[in-house]
Amino acid sequence: MTSIRAKLFSAALGLITAAVAVLYVIAPAQRSALPLAALLAIGIALATAGMAARLVARAASDLTQVARGIAAGNLEIRSQSHAEGELGDLGRALDRVAEELATTLTELTFERDRLRGVLTGMEEGVLLLDERGHIGLINAALREMLLLGNDAVGRTQLEAIRHADLKELIDQAREGAEPVTGEIETGGLKPRRLLVRAAQLPGNEEQIFAVFVDVTDVRKLESMRRDFVANVSHELRTPVTAIRSAAETLQTTPPTDPETEAMFIGIVARNAERLHDLVEDLLDLSRIESQKLKLAPEPLETRAVFEQVASLFRERADRKHVTLVYEAPPGLRVLADRRALEHVLTNLVDNAVKYCGEHTRVVLRSEARDKEVCLSVRDEGPGIEERHLPRLFERFYRVDAGRSRELGGTGLGLSIVKHLTEAMGGTVAVTSKPGAGTTFSVSLKKAEPRTARAVA
Repeated sequence: MTSIRAKLFSAALGLITAAVAVLYVIAPAQRSALPLAALLAIGIALATAGMAARLVARAASDLTQVARGIAAGNLEIRSQSHAEGELGDLGRALDRVAEELATTLTELTFERDRLRGVLTGMEEGVLLLDERGHIGLINAALREMLLLGNDAVGRTQLEAIRHADLKELIDQAREGAEPVTGEIETGGLKPRRLLVRAAQLPGNEEQIFAVFVDVTDVRKLESMRRDFVANVSHELRTPVTAIRSAAETLQTTPPTDPETEAMFIGIVARNAERLHDLVEDLLDLSRIESQKLKLAPEPLETRAVFEQVASLFRERADRKHVTLVYEAPPGLRVLADRRALEHVLTNLVDNAVKYCGEHTRVVLRSEARDKEVCLSVRDEGPGIEERHLPRLFERFYRVDAGRSRELGGTGLGLSIVKHLTEAMGGTVAVTSKPGAGTTFSVSLKKAEPRTARAVA
């Protein structure tokens, strides 16, 4: 600002000096008035220079305010300068800087919001540790997995997540250039098994980036698959061994011993039937779980379904002196697939007749509950201990394995009942008490009541 004023003042003095010199040369008679004229010219020059300096100072002050606004983060401010010279160039340069900064900030904000959206939507947990081992970033999925609060950011890994195996994985990733992968188990309210992959952050090897994948259900399914294969192998081995032993005995038995032959042929027949039932149940279960079983729900009278199922077991129940009865309100209908519902009730009644004692009752009952119909099968057998109830619908789970095999059970009936019921959109439950019998309940949607046909 001082240099601009000095230039203006020097230019004005130069003009005044030139004018006085010209007058001194061309007008000798007026030399006595020259001092007064010079003073007047100097005053005019100083006033003109002052006005110009104020205009320049005002423009410079405006540019200073624009620069301060940009520095404070106000990227919408503009100088809107149309002047020529250095100040005009400076104003337009400040406008370009503000525009470029606004564009860059918009892009950075968009990228930040997009990254935040990706991290929030991920099912995998994400953890970023800075150079000091403090948590710099953690997404919502990992907070849920490890039950962490909002105060985890800024704390060390051991302060926020007290897990020795995780600390060891992160230390290995910090020491080596290659990513480290391992599984950890967490306890507490939500026990989980997590697959962790930790690696150094590209471009900043002092920071560690870790991804957590919840493999709890996957490992549970793998365990169930192993157990299923082992159970199937065990179930098949028993009848196959019995058939093989009986066949070998028949080969060495003298043909003059028909009683022995009949006994071992009976063993072969019973175990072959057991193998057949087991294979059929496995195929049914496979079709249900793979959703290849096509269901066609329709309104069914519960009384008619009970009558059909009861007729299949009437003879066996009479031989065992078991009273088989059913109770169903007239007109009560359920929305279900006929074959699937008959299969469900057949399995439940078969178990009830098979395991209840002689001179007892098995009761089939249906009752309406709001928008559902509850179908129940109750027996007066020995009952089941409470500790067995949560696992009754698992494949091959038996309360009394020896007795179940002796009576011809495959261990898959209740699992089929559960899957068929769920395939029809219903639920299944069991209540039992030792010495007081067992009740299996199947809840399905209630069919709309029949409407009377209009008479013309």
